[in-house]
Order: sequence, then structure tokens, then C-alpha cells
Amino acid sequence: MKEVADIAFVLRAIHNQIKMVIHKSAPRCDKNPKTQLQGGILGYLYHNQARPVYQKDLEKEFRISRATATNTLQVMEREGLIVRKALDKDARLKRIQMTEESYQNHRQFEEHMRELNREMLEGMSETEVEELRRLLGILMGNLEKMAENGE
Repeated sequence: MKEVADIAFVLRAIHNQIKMVIHKSAPRCDKNPKTQLQGGILGYLYHNQARPVYQKDLEKEFRISRATATNTLQVMEREGLIVRKALDKDARLKRIQMTEESYQNHRQFEEHMRELNREMLEGMSETEVEELRRLLGILMGNLEKMAENGE
């Protein structure tokens, strides 16, 4: 059991270190997301521009409640990060999109994250990077199963 705790501890330490590096080095702009969830939502919208995104998609993707999604999106809309547009066929259903300013800011952040990723993987071969991705995928799958089983 000690090995599992060690892995969890190391992953938590890595998580904290990444957050610190991002916080210190990320490009600054007027309309930065205020929370990690807001940043994640902007990333999701950025990478899914080709298709409509609705609140239920975000609830599923981020495993958050309807209330959390509603509150977060309301704040993001007030802060000019997103707009919600009602559909002609059903006004209750609102497509969520980034504002132009938010899109441009996030594009800069994505470039920064690609550079950060490159620096984090420095010294690893392509084979090692692929093996790391494979192992982390297995670990994530196991954690998702644990979450589903209430462990």
C-alpha cells in the first residue's frame, strides 16, 4: 500500500509544481479566468470550436453539478469571457462560445502551455514520452473506475 501512497504523493507534488510554474509564467491579460474551472472551460471551448457546446457538455466533461456549471458560466459571462446564445428552435438551450478577446487571450495561453510542455518533457526520448502517456492513461482509467465505485 505504501507504493500507492508514494505515487499519489508524487503526482500531487507534480500537480502543485505545475500550478506554481503556470501561475508565475503565464501571459497576463485583463480577462484572465479567475479559477481553474474557468480556465478548463475556456480550454474546452477553444478546442471544440467546430461544434456547438452546451452547459450539459461542460457538466459531463468536468464532472460538475448543474448548479456549479450555471454559477460558473454566469460569472464568466459577466466577466466577458463567454457569451451564451439561445437557439432559434429552443430558447432554453444556449450555445456557449468564447468572446473574441477571450479567444485571443486563450490562444496566447495555449502557445505558452505548448512551450511549458516541451520544457517539462526535456531530456525524455519520444519512446519515454509515449510510455509516460500510456502509463498515465492507465492510471487515469483506474482512478475513474475508483470514482465510479465510490472508493
